[in-house]
Amino acid sequence: MNDLGIGSGMAYEYVVAEKKSAALICKKICLILLYVLWATGFLVVGITTKLLVPLMALVPLTLWILLFLTWRFTVIEYELSFFSGVVTVSRIYGGRTRKKLAEITIRELEGVCPCEEPYTERINAFAHDKEFFAASSPNAPELWAAMGKNEDGTRYILWFEPTEKALKVFRFYNSSAVAAKKNVH
Repeated sequence: MNDLGIGSGMAYEYVVAEKKSAALICKKICLILLYVLWATGFLVVGITTKLLVPLMALVPLTLWILLFLTWRFTVIEYELSFFSGVVTVSRIYGGRTRKKLAEITIRELEGVCPCEEPYTERINAFAHDKEFFAASSPNAPELWAAMGKNEDGTRYILWFEPTEKALKVFRFYNSSAVAAKKNVH
């Protein structure tokens, strides 16, 4: 282990929660409308088929199942896990469902820099095939970009909000690619 507290096999991970946005609020409103329509549909079917009492007994159960399956998509977090020079980026829905977005070898990175002057020109000029987003919002004050190329030639860019320790890990494995910046949380 070196003086930064980073060893070749040590793991480090952190989570960034997605901030409330207009799209997220719209998604929540649409889901609430779906739940109301679901209950109303049961009521209408119950009245027209004269099975109102049995169907009304099913409404709470089916609504709970619908809520359980859908509401998690309104609470999104991004997890960045570092282990042995590899960053695994995952999206977590409702604290339960995890979807791996990318697995990036830090040594493959061509650049890791903040999304501010003088680096914006370099980021905009980077021609990428894939884009991965793992930050609280696209306008986050501490948004960084990690640009690289996979073994198969696919060029990608990862948008993320680093912690100081995350930047130390990036510097440990690929110091030439990481830009200097002092104010990181």
